[in-house]
Amino acid sequence: KQWYQRRVAITAGIAVFNNEVNLNQEYKDNLMRVENITFVKFNKDTMVSPRESEWFGFYKPGSNSEVMALQDSDLWKEDRLGLKEMSSTPGRLTFLSIDADHLQVPEEFWKSEIIPRLQN
Repeated sequence: KQWYQRRVAITAGIAVFNNEVNLNQEYKDNLMRVENITFVKFNKDTMVSPRESEWFGFYKPGSNSEVMALQDSDLWKEDRLGLKEMSSTPGRLTFLSIDADHLQVPEEFWKSEIIPRLQN
């Protein structure tokens, strides 16, 4: 029960930050100032559940197993964070995946995928 209560509290906090509870235009405006964003999903992640949440996906409402992609969510459809608008500019919003556990990023991945995006 304590684990569940902790997860609900964490999820509720994330929902506020993700602009899912009330639209905070300042959150969206600030995020839109970022030149580009890269999200990395760790395909063998043992810490984050569901793994798709690393790309803003989450469980479908009422399910604890079926996952909904970001692009199918109200967060995307209503563009509550500006991610949908960002995606209309090539290179501004990138989704990468890597066959690794949580934050276990090989040096070559950093060099080939992450660092070039930071330099542009």
